[in-house]
Amino acid sequence: MRRRQIGAVEQREVIILTGDSHTNALRLGAQELSQQGEIPASIELRVGMLGNGKHADSDFSETRDGRVVLTQPALAGGLRRLTGDDAFRAEPQFRYGVCLGFHSAPFFRHPMWRRYRPAPLFTQAAGQRPVSSGVLDTIVDARGQFLFKFFDRLLSTGVDFFVIAAPPPRRDHPCLKESPTNVVLAADRIFRHRVSQRLDSLGIRYVMPPESTTDDAGFLKSEYANIAPRDFHHGNAAYGAEMLRSVLEVAQDPR
Repeated sequence: MRRRQIGAVEQREVIILTGDSHTNALRLGAQELSQQGEIPASIELRVGMLGNGKHADSDFSETRDGRVVLTQPALAGGLRRLTGDDAFRAEPQFRYGVCLGFHSAPFFRHPMWRRYRPAPLFTQAAGQRPVSSGVLDTIVDARGQFLFKFFDRLLSTGVDFFVIAAPPPRRDHPCLKESPTNVVLAADRIFRHRVSQRLDSLGIRYVMPPESTTDDAGFLKSEYANIAPRDFHHGNAAYGAEMLRSVLEVAQDPR
């Protein structure tokens, strides 16, 4: 891990982890790892939520004076609370982990999966309709259009960042009462694969959930689920700690 020298004063690099509500598991995980002495003394780690992922359903950022400014008020407020600024900056001591883009729940829980099937799973059963991979990719691209505008702006201004994935589906999600399990899991894989393709094409690094947190089918293991009323897709502190270990490996490696 590099440190910057400013005169005779050594300055730690600042790693900022932020994004949608899945950031909360990372925050809880950071508390656990800090208590266990697993956070390197060479870094200053800041973890906090920007806001609800729904705010990324419209254009929420712009490039201004060489910075990427958040124009959506709730997201801008979240970043100010964490950094004192409403913009992402390309400065040597700052590295950002952005937990946005991999939240597949709105895709896999959609009512369309009660009837439609990814083409490889189509069986010609009564009432089923196939949907091609090209159409599904287009849907994923449309859902993430403003996120990728944001990522493009971060790249164009030289901000050092990487993307953090959300947890995989949970077995207690209500959508599994309406849509077949294999279809829900396939939808999650399709979503993540397409987002990964897009990030790879731009040379953007990303961190996926560790294999240790998923069961053989591809669901989040129950011991890593946040059990709370009306919460069917978040991880808990144990998940956040496991994920954060992987995140720190990337965060301490400058782009």
